[in-house]
Amino acid sequence: MEVWFEEFLQGFIRLMTQPLLYWSIILLFVISIRRMKQERRRFGTRVYDIFTEGRSTWRVSLVAGFLISIFALAGGMVFTTASLLVVTGITILLSLPLKLTWLSPAYTLGISILLIFGISYVPGLSFIEQTIPGVTGVSLPGMAIILSILLVVEGVFLMKTSSRRTFPERVPGPRGKKIGQHRVKKLALIPMVTLFPAGMIEPVADWWPLFSIGEGRYGLVMFPVLLGYEWLARAQSPKLSAIRLGRQTIAIAVVTLFIAVSSIFFPVLAAAAVLIAVLGRLAIYSIHSSREKNQPYFTEDHRGVRILGTIPGSPADEMDLLPGELIIRVNGIYVSSVNELYEALQTNRALTKIEVKDFQGENRFEQRAMYEGEHHQLGLLFVQENSYEPMAQ
Repeated sequence: MEVWFEEFLQGFIRLMTQPLLYWSIILLFVISIRRMKQERRRFGTRVYDIFTEGRSTWRVSLVAGFLISIFALAGGMVFTTASLLVVTGITILLSLPLKLTWLSPAYTLGISILLIFGISYVPGLSFIEQTIPGVTGVSLPGMAIILSILLVVEGVFLMKTSSRRTFPERVPGPRGKKIGQHRVKKLALIPMVTLFPAGMIEPVADWWPLFSIGEGRYGLVMFPVLLGYEWLARAQSPKLSAIRLGRQTIAIAVVTLFIAVSSIFFPVLAAAAVLIAVLGRLAIYSIHSSREKNQPYFTEDHRGVRILGTIPGSPADEMDLLPGELIIRVNGIYVSSVNELYEALQTNRALTKIEVKDFQGENRFEQRAMYEGEHHQLGLLFVQENSYEPMAQ
């Protein structure tokens, strides 16, 4: 137990030497700053704070990291330093466009596995093993199983998407008029504890470690897995789109997991599992992109004023007004434009009453007392530009 405890401490210290830990912080900072600049240019104000792309992820990340670590340690999943460097390099390379589109484990781990698989089975790539010794010293079935588990985690993140934590954008439409869309993106850091071939831990049974690279002693290393996604919701509510994509992602993950487990007995199936994960995820988002080319959801509507977004902590946020809902009446006055809405707000400066039509087509009423110093705009964002909108800072 003392040896294991000491190795756990050493594993945490080794986390501080992982390049992905620091790259994730830099990446999160850069994409947040870029997004805030775009918000000021489009809406005249910052909508979300810095690092919002990474918030509300730590609970799921810690649970996922714990479960993956249990699997990796119980099964004796061994990563060499070279194999971890391959995953790190592929992840950083895919994030260089400063977008989170390609940070799904289907791509980061998938490409890493296919590269290592190619080195192991394609004679022409053997020079890579000579250049980076130990790069093939990792269990491909074990990596494929971890990929499928991480793909389930991605699906869970998608299904937990909040309507209040997607990023509204106002962009030119096909006919030149402004339309709205939501950019859904998330970046999570999942801490995974696994074995590497050095340290003081000895095999505890004849079969352990199962995914080994030979006999010897083993140490512990905590490796940060970077998981992210980014896509647009234009033809429907981002929440509904996220739920659909989450379910489809989990379905692909389950199929991948079944084949990855089978690869323990037939190692060549590890590559098949990865290809299904990569091609499946590409297919899911290609179909989604085609669907989003349909009639835009966030457009002008003669029946009222469509909400594009709300600023967190604003009166509109506290009134539970959600992106995609349609404001019909304000203080008892029917409104069909943003200017009419703000004019109706001025009829009662002490109490604001709003009637909205929700996603089910049902009307509901919200009201809130207004206090001195609160902005008359309520923190609402719309597709239409209006004379009440502040100038960009």
